[in-house]
Amino acid sequence: TAVVTDSRCHGHVTANGAFERPVRIPAAIQGARLAGAGLKPNMLLITKVEDSYMSLAEDDIIPKAHKVSYIKRLKSKIAALPVDAKGVPLTDDSEGEGGDDTMGSRGSYTAATVGVAAALKATDMVVGGQCTNVFCATRPPGHHAGRELHPMKAISNGFCLLNAAACAAIYATTPQSEGGLGLKRVCVIDFDVHHGNGTQDILCSTYDPRYLYVSLHAGGAHINGFDDEDSEEEEFRKRLGGSTTEGIYPGRCGDSSPHDGVLNIPLGKKITASDVGTALISQVSPRVEEFSPDLIILSAGFDAHKNDPLGMGALSALDFGNVTEVACQMAFRSCSGRILSVLEGGYGVPCCRPRDDIFLPGNPDDQLLELGEDLPDGMDDPVPLTFRQKLSKCHAEGFLHCVKEHVTAFAKCSNRK
Repeated sequence: TAVVTDSRCHGHVTANGAFERPVRIPAAIQGARLAGAGLKPNMLLITKVEDSYMSLAEDDIIPKAHKVSYIKRLKSKIAALPVDAKGVPLTDDSEGEGGDDTMGSRGSYTAATVGVAAALKATDMVVGGQCTNVFCATRPPGHHAGRELHPMKAISNGFCLLNAAACAAIYATTPQSEGGLGLKRVCVIDFDVHHGNGTQDILCSTYDPRYLYVSLHAGGAHINGFDDEDSEEEEFRKRLGGSTTEGIYPGRCGDSSPHDGVLNIPLGKKITASDVGTALISQVSPRVEEFSPDLIILSAGFDAHKNDPLGMGALSALDFGNVTEVACQMAFRSCSGRILSVLEGGYGVPCCRPRDDIFLPGNPDDQLLELGEDLPDGMDDPVPLTFRQKLSKCHAEGFLHCVKEHVTAFAKCSNRK
């Protein structure tokens, strides 16, 4: 088992009060360390992605996943930002629509490219037999980023810039004569609370026998947005387009499966462990076994956790470990256990820095998450007070614990090999 990360991901700086905060990576690394990464034999913690993978991502693979017009527009928008800009909308269209949830800074394109490069490295490690499984702890997430803006008619890009999971699948199936790994079939299983419209758009807009995209997510044809009476909850969800007449973000695209290359499983308004377990055993496992992939890629979102601020799931950290184990069992049955995961959502990280604008002596609600040396000196974490309070329950169990269980399950499965 290996965990791959890179400090260049910290260069993607979002707005104050954003769900998708830079501290997610230090929290993920701490979770991975608690599972033994970098500490136990056979559990590597790799903290730098080689430049060769950056070049491979930028020159060869990203242009296969995203339209050149999308890439150019994103790069030029980011390059034009002031050096100290933070939390600037990056993906709005020409009418200025749909950019509010996907913000960033001058380092955002490099951070997103690092995410793709890490996934390509992980693919090489797993397919080449160096590791049974690899977790990529990178950000920004990617599964809502499609070939161009508004994939599958989504209103926005949902925090995503470049789609690392889709890029890894493309790299794995590109013929060896063209610089890829030459695999025949790759399955992507997405357990983020939202449907991965970008991944479906890139890999499966029409049937392609090389790919099977599976998504377990909140939603369903009977769901018409949220009617939660808690207006503050509603406001949080709206930031990710959660509350619309078009159902749960990213819209209706995950309600059904357009062809045999897609298995969308909407699980209602709130995702429960029993529903996920039933879906995995009765629908996902048989379909994956029938497809018989050479590699499984997990879009690992932990935002269906019971304490996640999105409030759309009821899973525990252990449940995420169980989901990971079931996915590993599928990989053992079809492809010698070869599986890798790419971090998507999951926002339950308590505040990591004291606020400099207020002084609250001895306030028990203002407990900080201690990340030690994993939290870089220059990394701020400006979280508004109401959001801080909302995140405080994640001290007991949150994003960090989900990552720990995910990596623990990977290690357990690789030891079984």
